[in-house]
Amino acid sequence: MRPTITILASGTLGDVRPLAALGKGLHDAGFAVALATHPQFAPLVQAQGLAFRSIGGNPSDLLLHDDAALTFDGGVGRGVVATLRYIRSAQAIYARMLDAAATACYGSALIIVSLASCWGQLIATTFGIPCVWAPLQPVTLTIRFPSPLLPVTLSLGARARRLSYTAVELATWLPWRTVFHRWRARAPGPRHMSLDPFALACTSSAPFVYGFSPHVVPPPDDWPPHHMVTGYWFLDHPAERLAPEIESFLAAGDPPIVIGFGSMGGRRPRDDAALALEALRLAQRRGILFGSADVARLAAGRRDVLVVPYAPHRLLFPRVAVAVHHGGAGTTAASLRAGIPTMTVPVGIDQPFWGMRVAAIGAGPPPLPRRRATPDRLAPAIMAATDDLIRVRAAAIGRLIGAEEGVARAVEVVARVMP
Repeated sequence: MRPTITILASGTLGDVRPLAALGKGLHDAGFAVALATHPQFAPLVQAQGLAFRSIGGNPSDLLLHDDAALTFDGGVGRGVVATLRYIRSAQAIYARMLDAAATACYGSALIIVSLASCWGQLIATTFGIPCVWAPLQPVTLTIRFPSPLLPVTLSLGARARRLSYTAVELATWLPWRTVFHRWRARAPGPRHMSLDPFALACTSSAPFVYGFSPHVVPPPDDWPPHHMVTGYWFLDHPAERLAPEIESFLAAGDPPIVIGFGSMGGRRPRDDAALALEALRLAQRRGILFGSADVARLAAGRRDVLVVPYAPHRLLFPRVAVAVHHGGAGTTAASLRAGIPTMTVPVGIDQPFWGMRVAAIGAGPPPLPRRRATPDRLAPAIMAATDDLIRVRAAAIGRLIGAEEGVARAVEVVARVMP
């Protein structure tokens, strides 16, 4: 029986899908792979030929009920209160998730964790199993830029940049310290090790393989050699097709603007839809909106707008003029690969960082924070994204990303770590 690699994945579809792509790459390379994640992702996991292991409920689902948690979108004070409320509500979910993840990982030859499942390092250390980190955003300390998980756009000095990583690490694991401690008290193994997964990763020299493009975020010179940027991990389904209504809309006029706000858009869909619809009217551009039936009703009568619940980014994005989205890591990767201008409207977490990286590489205009976004501001930003220089630069970035083999490079790293 082949030793199993267990991948721990938590969060939204954008968090889980790249790890499923990595798992498929490992499976295709001959490894036995199990992906332990939330039940709603079981079909995605099994479609890649991977063993599915449930880790129970998803703490991210709680965020759909509060548009201020983990963001400063409604102001710092409201964001702090909402985040504390989320942490209290999620304690029991985290406790059950940790127990289920430990069961899923027991007997594994290797554990792979992401930022959202960094607590898996605690399981790996407790069971004496090697661990590989597979984050989708930079978390390794560098003085080149502040932590991408700190939604600050101010210029910071070297000391403040260092401190930003410490602050983010503490904010990532400290709220769950009690959960970790209680689990650790019941688990076998050493009793006095640190509960900090980042410290455990540092002590064990755990390899980090980053699932983003070095053309978007060049690896800083002060990163350790075992922290590597491999390129994006895309999961493409050859059988996917665009829906007939999308094909008809695309054929009926100029390339439209596609607008969607990912999982963050589920917090206040009507407000986001109203913003998008009015901005498209002011910009005098056709548009495709990702949204629910409620959003479709708001757009009723608009022949210049099509509302769809979903479309494969790989197929849709290359056929639109501009992609407007929240700036999540996965959606940003998709729009950059498509070679089209990207306009980001970030809400929080790492989204401002990706929006600034898009602007820095010339593939789009500066991000427009969601809290400042109005139709009068979004419409000219959309028009700015159609600038010839941006279109040329976005196309060049798309060609570079299209030539990457991120999954293959990550598989090579993981293969070297296997016992």
